[in-house]
Amino acid sequence: MSDSPEIFDAIIIGTGQAGPSLAGRLTQAGMTVAIIERHQVGGTCVNVGCTPTKALVANAYAAHLTARAADYGVMLPGPARIDMARVSARVAEISGKSRTGLEGWLGGMQGCTLIRGHARLESPRTVRVGDRLLRANKIFLNVGGRALAPKEIGGLAEVPYLTNTNMVAMTEVPGHLIVIGGSYVGLEFAQVFRRLGAQVTVVERGQHLIAR
Repeated sequence: MSDSPEIFDAIIIGTGQAGPSLAGRLTQAGMTVAIIERHQVGGTCVNVGCTPTKALVANAYAAHLTARAADYGVMLPGPARIDMARVSARVAEISGKSRTGLEGWLGGMQGCTLIRGHARLESPRTVRVGDRLLRANKIFLNVGGRALAPKEIGGLAEVPYLTNTNMVAMTEVPGHLIVIGGSYVGLEFAQVFRRLGAQVTVVERGQHLIAR
């Protein structure tokens, strides 16, 4: 374990939506930057958030239009079938291209060093990643988020359940999907899987959907 720190002008922990753009602005200003990622470059948005969910929305919209083809005077030989494995593969391909593009951008960015690993703050100016010790006067946290499974839902820990992370990778359409929570994210998934052929029930404990 090295005690001699590598010196940078700035350290960014996390390559989510803000991280690469911030690295770009800082390096353009002549600063040296270390950007650290412990999992997949692109963070939540690229890998389990905006990019894959919007790709799923597009697939579901195509299924919806196909089901209504006769309304537009387009006559098909029979009802459409959903190949969820191909839907999932398309979603993964789109996310993968975005991730590869970000990796290429960061890798070719002059003055930027992409470091893979788990970052730990050791002092107000130092960060450790494995055996490497990094030092900078500016440290930015861009660590994203993960799905919260509410502990107050009785029995949740005893049953398998889905979150946004594994829903975007499903290879089968569920026969019946129960969505707990009527927020915009829950309703987006509800519409997607209804259009793909699942029966869907939305459970919301508040008086209104999309309460906030």
